[in-house]
Amino acid sequence: MNHNTEPARRSRKERVRAFAEKHWLGIGLADEQRAAIDEIRRQYALTAREYFHAASTLYDTLGIAPEKLSARKAPFSLGNRNVQLFLAYSILWEAFDHIYTAAAYTDFARNGPERAPLEDERAKIARVLSPPLLEDHDLQNIAVLKNGEPANAATNRMIGRSSRELKEIYGVTSEYSLTDMDAFLQGVVEVTETQKSTTTWHPAAEVESWVIRPLDDAGTLINAASPFSVSKYRSVIKWDCYQIRRNLNFLGKSEGSIDDAILIIRAFCLVTPVVTLLLHESRRSSIFAL
Repeated sequence: MNHNTEPARRSRKERVRAFAEKHWLGIGLADEQRAAIDEIRRQYALTAREYFHAASTLYDTLGIAPEKLSARKAPFSLGNRNVQLFLAYSILWEAFDHIYTAAAYTDFARNGPERAPLEDERAKIARVLSPPLLEDHDLQNIAVLKNGEPANAATNRMIGRSSRELKEIYGVTSEYSLTDMDAFLQGVVEVTETQKSTTTWHPAAEVESWVIRPLDDAGTLINAASPFSVSKYRSVIKWDCYQIRRNLNFLGKSEGSIDDAILIIRAFCLVTPVVTLLLHESRRSSIFAL
């Protein structure tokens, strides 16, 4: 009888800086190979700019009046324009995605440890919203948004939103939240495990993972009634605006979805000045290594 047993195995993915230096910066490659890598980075920068221009153009053709929006009044008739609004925000986020993804590649290849775990999207977003890429005064200078709302009013309304998705399904709301519809529809929970031995892990607790709330860097819920702060602005972009992009496939695109339209207009106008700042030539090297 064979008493040998296979050892317990767990696999994981890690980033390796030596590979990142080669694949993103072209370090150690022949001139022809390095030229190809340099072109990839240039295309990241060019595509971000082109997407940003396309999103801004599409948004501007909607004819949205620059006035304060309320949750019950849309400044345009819904229908095809609503679809255009969804497309505009999708394209805008693609521009932002190119920026924060390139910044993550550059930072790890230049400054990262020898090995590191994979980074989630919100960590990448947080990097480009924080020094040295965006200083506090950069965000403090965003006074009035493209839709005419003061930045603080827009962030407060975004933070104070209750989960309309859960209200429509269950008739209940969860204050200060969005719903991660992808996690909700799959019934995703976050499981905490404890290690009982060197090879055995046991579930200890689990929590629903589909309620999204804007948290500060300390993990505390942002107070919508608090004065404007750069922490509040960063939190709204990282938690709410990102979740809105992920939820676009689940938001209504037909007549009557006024709340959806206003939500996306507000998100669009909060993200736009951030992308404008990040595409400034002074940040080109830090983000795209160009």
